[in-house]
Parts: sequence; structure tokens; C-alpha cells
Amino acid sequence: MPSPERGQRSILVLDGHTTQALACVRSLGRAGARVFVASTERWPLAAWSRYCRAWVRQGGGGDTPDGLAAVRRWASDRGVEVVLPQRERTCLLCDAERGQWEAAGMTLGCGPTDMLLGAFDKGRTLALAHASGVRIPPTWFPASLADCQAAAAMVSYPCIVKPRFSDFWDAGAGRFQAEHGAHYVRDAVELCESALSLRQGEHWPVIQDIVPGRGKGVSALYEHGQPVAWFAHERLRDVRPSGSSSSLRRSIPVEPRLREPASRLLGALGWHGPAMVEFRDDGSGEPYLIEVNGRLWGSLALAVAAGIDFPLLWTALLRGEPVAPPAGSRNGVTLRWLWGDLKRLLRIVEGPPPGCPEPYPGIWAGLREVLGPQPPGTTVETWSRDDVWPALGEWVQGAGELGGMLQTRLARLVSGVATRQRASTPVAAAR
Repeated sequence: MPSPERGQRSILVLDGHTTQALACVRSLGRAGARVFVASTERWPLAAWSRYCRAWVRQGGGGDTPDGLAAVRRWASDRGVEVVLPQRERTCLLCDAERGQWEAAGMTLGCGPTDMLLGAFDKGRTLALAHASGVRIPPTWFPASLADCQAAAAMVSYPCIVKPRFSDFWDAGAGRFQAEHGAHYVRDAVELCESALSLRQGEHWPVIQDIVPGRGKGVSALYEHGQPVAWFAHERLRDVRPSGSSSSLRRSIPVEPRLREPASRLLGALGWHGPAMVEFRDDGSGEPYLIEVNGRLWGSLALAVAAGIDFPLLWTALLRGEPVAPPAGSRNGVTLRWLWGDLKRLLRIVEGPPPGCPEPYPGIWAGLREVLGPQPPGTTVETWSRDDVWPALGEWVQGAGELGGMLQTRLARLVSGVATRQRASTPVAAAR
């Protein structure tokens, strides 16, 4: 294997099927780095980029210690110096074997597990935010099904049932289980169904009241508890109309009323690295905290396009290089995730989830969103004049994802029947 060119950085981007991985590959490749990609998927999005030197598919069961051990050997052969995990599960798996990565000469782009869990565990995040004076929705942290029922009665219906983790390690199955968002529930029966289905081992879901406002995100890069860079955006369209990641988003000023609660929370976490703090903001008073993405986030490309190059800044910090705070971002930059818009249209065709209080567009409105005019200056996230192939790769990867979505729908339908049967005897189910 040829050695890297003198002075040229060699970086491995994990989770290459994510949009943030593509943003990292483009950012770092344009800056002259040798960028490699790894993914559990067959044709990952970031591997289509001209800036990807080579890529590898994770074997050994995918998102497992064995799968990443094989990637580590592959990366070591190519002289990789810095490794950037993009998802929660990958951050946790990497940190669990940090010593092996460092022994192979590689620096991990994620913090220690205890710090990460402060952001990944929504219960811990919300409790710390409340203790730090950050406004949160009315929230309860149940320890049993009876607690869930009591909390929902205090909140009143409809309310939100939210899993503690987006990625939960299922020790019995020996793999991570991914959750796909909160549930709206209208009554006690739906509450029992959702609480049981979203229970993760000993962790019962969080129960929350519904709060108004538009989704806004405050992104930051921290160096051992001190901020280096800030960025903010607002969601114009969500992939799930009931609330989720965005398919259309726009950069906005980093207002003190957004930055200050984010700063209090990240400071309390002792944060080191990138993070995105999500709020619901109705324009009156301090916004409500929703969650913290304690990693590089899905809309990362918007920050880069607006002038805050988080991948480049974070990699420089990891290499021990001096980093000057950026001058500021450009406001009004609008970025569209085209595949996300298609998924939004599919959600619209399905209809609103039970109990959803949010305004839900009809099919014709959904078609106008996808096919009609976009806000002035909107650009497509995966398209770039100097890097055209990811725009095609998104649809190749998406075809496989669509098949997976259909399989998941079928599995949930079967699981829902079993859950309703268990919920009919809640005392026995909660043991």
C-alpha cells in the first residue's frame, strides 16, 4: 500500500450512506485531504463523490465491534489518521474500542461514552436541561407502565411518547435497534401500546406535552467545554409532516435567545466536538428544547454552504491545529434534500399518524411541494457542479431504502397486533 503524500491528511468517514457523510467527504476532499468511506450499505451515498479515494463495506455483521474491527484494519493499511463517525451507534462502538483505534494511529472524532450519553439519552438530556434553566416541554420520566399512565393523565391527551434512545443496544439480540421517532397518543389504550413498543430494556419512554412552534436548530463546535463556532437554521419542511428531520431548511441568524440556552446546556454537558441543539420556537419567550444531536447532523451540508465548515474545523481540532472562530455564516441560504422530499410525499400519502395535532398536508399539496416552485435560491443538497455523481447515487441508495421501508411497515403491522394483545393486560406486561 503506497504511503500518503507528504503533509496530506488521511481521513476515514464512517456511515457513508448518510447525508452528513457526503458533506464531510466533499468538505475535506476540497481542502486537499485523502478521504475514505466506510458503510454498512451496498452503494453508500458518500462513496459516489469524486472526493472519495476508496470505500469499504462493513462486514462482520455491520454495526458491531467485529464489523468495525475489519474497517479499522482496512483504514490502518491506508494510513488513516482521523476517523469521523456520523451516527450515535457508531460513536458508541468506536469509543468502546478507542484504545485499539489509537494503537493503530487513528484519532476518533467523537467524545467519551459518558459525555455522549448525556446527549443520546433523551431522559438525561431533558433532566440536565431543566436543571440548567433551559426551557423544556412539560415532561415526565416514568419507570413503569403505571408511571406512563399517570404521567399521560397529568399531561392530558393527546400527548407525546418518546423513546429514550434513537439507537439502543439490544444485548439479547447482540445488535442496535433503531427507533424512528415519537408517537402521538390520543387515549389510554394508545398510550399503553406506544409505551410498551417504545420501551428499551429497563428504559421506559419519556412522556411529554405537545408544544407549539417551528423547528429550529443551533449547531456548535466545542473544544473541551468552550465554543469555537456557531450556526443556526430553521426547518421549512419536515420529512415527516408530524415532525422529524427536515427536507427543506434555511440558515438564520444565531440569535442570543437561541444561542444562550444551547450554550448553557452544552456547557453543562462539558461538551467536546460538534452538536446540534433542536428547539421548538413560537417566537414568544425562550424556545423549548426538543433534543440534542451529539454528533454531526443530517443537515450539515447547509452549514458548510453558509460558510461554517464544521468538518474542516473539527478535523483541525482533532489534529491539534489552531482553529480561529469563523467570522459568521450567510443568512438565507436554502438547501433541499430531494430524497427527503420524496419520503415526505410518501408519508403524506399514508396520512397523518393517529393523534397527530399538527396541520397535515393533503396529497395535492404534497405534490405541489415536490414538483412546484421552491423558495428563491434553493439548491439541492446532493447536487454540485464539481461533484455530480452523488445526485444519482442518492436514488440508487434510496431504491434499497424504499424496499426496507416497506419491510419495516409490514413488521410494525405484525408487531402492533402483538402489542395490542399485551396492552390488554397491562399489569402483566409491565412486570
